[in-house]
Amino acid sequence: MTTTTHSRCLSKRLQRTGINAETLWTTGALVWRGVLLGTALYLLLGEDPEANLKLNGVSYIVAVVWSYYDGMFARRVWSMAFMEAIFLHLLGIQVGNLLAVIFGNPLLGT
Repeated sequence: MTTTTHSRCLSKRLQRTGINAETLWTTGALVWRGVLLGTALYLLLGEDPEANLKLNGVSYIVAVVWSYYDGMFARRVWSMAFMEAIFLHLLGIQVGNLLAVIFGNPLLGT
């Protein structure tokens, strides 16, 4: 089986499941933005728990603005930007937590 035949076969299988190239592209963009947000959260993490809680709130506001500007807002689906921002924010928190586990967390002194 050649590469083009294999890619056509994979494309047909994805279409049968309801996944298309645009969905994969959109999901990849959301994941990439989550990685960037999580990295920023990790880099801004400090030793003060109260400041980190405020940072968490600010990161959701950043996620909403980012979703309005670059996500659903660009497609004129404003009501769904809040939903996209929730996913972006939660993904960013998880990426930040993963980085804290790998590289150490200043709150735990590791």
